[in-house]
Amino acid sequence: MLRAGDQFISGRSGGVVSAFYPYRGGYLGVAPAHIFRYSGTDELRIGAHRSRVVHYCSDADIAFFLVLGQCEPTRFARPRLGDAELINSARRMGCRVTEASWSIAYVVLQPGNLPGPGDSGTPVFQDGAVVGMLININLGTCRGTVITGEFIRSKLSEYAQSSP
Repeated sequence: MLRAGDQFISGRSGGVVSAFYPYRGGYLGVAPAHIFRYSGTDELRIGAHRSRVVHYCSDADIAFFLVLGQCEPTRFARPRLGDAELINSARRMGCRVTEASWSIAYVVLQPGNLPGPGDSGTPVFQDGAVVGMLININLGTCRGTVITGEFIRSKLSEYAQSSP
């Protein structure tokens, strides 16, 4: 079963799926759009499944793709200031949410355990819910930029209601 935090491959690049949202008998997977732009393809492979990006959000670094296999639906929540964890299928990294708005949050990362190449899209968890998706880090300041789970959920809902 696929779940938030699973890694995917797109071309010669890859990243992490931050969420799965029920959609028309399948699931919409959520990943950073910059990975597909960098790889030069809309196609991806996650586990035994192949897919293609079905939507790029025009106002955020988010891409949606359709998966027709078994996925664990993601529970979203609003980020709160305090401890959190970046969790993907390869590792766990502690962090701390220091600022949060409706769409963007900032986290301070642990200097000895920083995300690296292939960790874009890693979901940020608080109390078992996804509160955001890591899209950028500054190695000099050990800070990361996160698109909030609340914003992602609203874009998923908007897409699901508007698509034919």
